Amino acid sequence: MASVSELLSIFESTEDLGEAEGALDRIAAMEHPEDLELGECYDGLAEVAADAGDLELAVRAERRALEHGCREPALARQMLGWYLLEAGEREEGEVIFAAARAEKPDDPWILSALGAARRGSGDGPGAIRAYDEALALARVGTDRNLTRRLRAERRECRADEDLPPDEDDVLADADDPELPDAAARAVGWFPRDQIEVVLGRWPSLARELGDPDAYCATVEGRLRDMRSATGQAPRVAPIRVEALELFASERGLDPGSGFARVRFATVLADRGEAQPWPPGRNEPCWCGSGRKYKRCCG
Repeated sequence: MASVSELLSIFESTEDLGEAEGALDRIAAMEHPEDLELGECYDGLAEVAADAGDLELAVRAERRALEHGCREPALARQMLGWYLLEAGEREEGEVIFAAARAEKPDDPWILSALGAARRGSGDGPGAIRAYDEALALARVGTDRNLTRRLRAERRECRADEDLPPDEDDVLADADDPELPDAAARAVGWFPRDQIEVVLGRWPSLARELGDPDAYCATVEGRLRDMRSATGQAPRVAPIRVEALELFASERGLDPGSGFARVRFATVLADRGEAQPWPPGRNEPCWCGSGRKYKRCCG
């Protein structure tokens, strides 16, 4: 009988998703170390399965992720709802999103994810309703980038339904083209070899960047949130301090501001200088740690 370590090695190395699922199921039926985050393994498998178009496996794996305890259960429940909607199980998917909305009625991100999930399932009118509600909530808050993104996604969805442009569609066209839109998204990130330089320039960022591993984990969370909200995998844009300062000076921006980094990340993506995310199951982590993605930020 294979040991837990042998089965885990199969899960991490195989390209056969059915074999990966079988390895995890066998581990789940055995006594295994408490520090083995089985829920995270299932959550990662669900993500890979969804990318491969195997929505039935994605649903099964996400259910198991929740059963075994993953790091972000609220997000995992939303992803389960998303997979169910796209798999044609609309009633259960809608129930899951309704519960998430009841827990956080003022969260536009949940409605944004619902809009993308409905659109992916072929429910264009339902997607537009979700985007309408999300946009109404986003206007109340102060997240200008989210408002822009929602307008762009809503406009695309309305175009799919052959609806004439309305005021928000026009405003979407008028938004700054250098900010993220529905077609080009990227998350800016200071590579590890830049952190010391960054802290020398902007000591106020020490709380965010002081622990490089924790900082990379935060960036990973942003990437996942963006994917959850939009249904599209963003890219990771490595920011070099000197290039950021040059970019900001040319546009009269404060290079130490988050706004400047957002704009610069999008420009880097437009130039083809941002890397795809997430890495493959056995590829090195995007953060430069030298570890495999699934053993690091994944």
